[in-house]
Amino acid sequence: MEERNFRKKVGWFQFICCLLVIWNHAGNAELFLGESAAGHPLWAFQNGAALEIARASIPCFLMLSAYLFYRNFSWQDLVGKWKRRVTSLLVPYLVWNLLYYFGYLFASYIPYLSDIVNRKQVSFSVTGLIRAAILYEANPVFWFMFQLLLLTVLAPVLYLAVEHVVTGILWLGLLVWGIVSGVQLPWLNLDALTYYSAAAFAALHCRKFAECRWDRYRGILGAELVILGAVYAAEYYLYARVPAIVFSRCLVPVGMWLLADERLFAERRPFMECTFFIYAFHFLPVRLISKLAAKAFPGNVILAAALFLAMPAVGCAVSWQAAKLLKRFAAPVWYVLNGGRGAARPEGGTSVQLPEQAPKQRAERIPEQTSEQTSQRIP
Repeated sequence: MEERNFRKKVGWFQFICCLLVIWNHAGNAELFLGESAAGHPLWAFQNGAALEIARASIPCFLMLSAYLFYRNFSWQDLVGKWKRRVTSLLVPYLVWNLLYYFGYLFASYIPYLSDIVNRKQVSFSVTGLIRAAILYEANPVFWFMFQLLLLTVLAPVLYLAVEHVVTGILWLGLLVWGIVSGVQLPWLNLDALTYYSAAAFAALHCRKFAECRWDRYRGILGAELVILGAVYAAEYYLYARVPAIVFSRCLVPVGMWLLADERLFAERRPFMECTFFIYAFHFLPVRLISKLAAKAFPGNVILAAALFLAMPAVGCAVSWQAAKLLKRFAAPVWYVLNGGRGAARPEGGTSVQLPEQAPKQRAERIPEQTSEQTSQRIP
């Protein structure tokens, strides 16, 4: 496919995944129904089929990030990519974590607001500050960013593992063995490493197939992979086999990529370029709106269901309005919080694109949420 169509398709996938991330955090049955939520049809829907669809977003994000990182990769690119990720990953990761930490700290001492954020007089400590900044303890949705940072640090090791076809196949086989055997790694999630490595291998050795023009045969193969992924997901939920959900999460994004015809995607709108900020900010308005609605209309199942279905659009719209305000009145702040993506330079007013976002260079954009083996519903 043409480079323009490829980038347009990537952008649409990132935006759709961003909406699914919001949906993953939009569950509100426990807020509206309290202790009676468990077993209710609304709770079953939000924590069953809907949650399974929403959580497919994170493997897709990881695979897109890896593919774009290793696309046309060479050793000469490594230092430059690391430097750019200081701005696009590390700095916003630390800043957002600290903002959430201090936000919860102050809110915990304000009557009524402490009930909304579910925090009771959080005590300040240097240890807590450091753990919040580095280990995202006040901002659990950033587990994905933490994994992505670790994978970026490991970039040269992963490149050595998948640089050649034979070693790459052996490396992927080793990861599959680790998943089946239940191997646990310190800090790094093995499933995230598997998704990332598989996409890196594809970027280095299967690019022609991954980026060729869509036809019906690709569509049929994509549909088959999605169905197979659904079968693996059913196996996981029926028999609690963890490897099955990992295989499902790996197959579904690949299947959807093959299934989607790049010619059908329209040009992206400005708000679709803001996926990183939406990912970082969305949790606040999503949970705030749900909690306020639940307090005002407790037990209202119809409102809870409607709000759950509408929350991706609502969360995206609120986040986009916040982004526009920051971009207009606090450009330097916006520049930092958005990781330099599509932002204005602090010292000027001109728009800037990161090298990897420029049309004639290698592009990548990062967003969104919890490993299948360690995920929890966030309060």
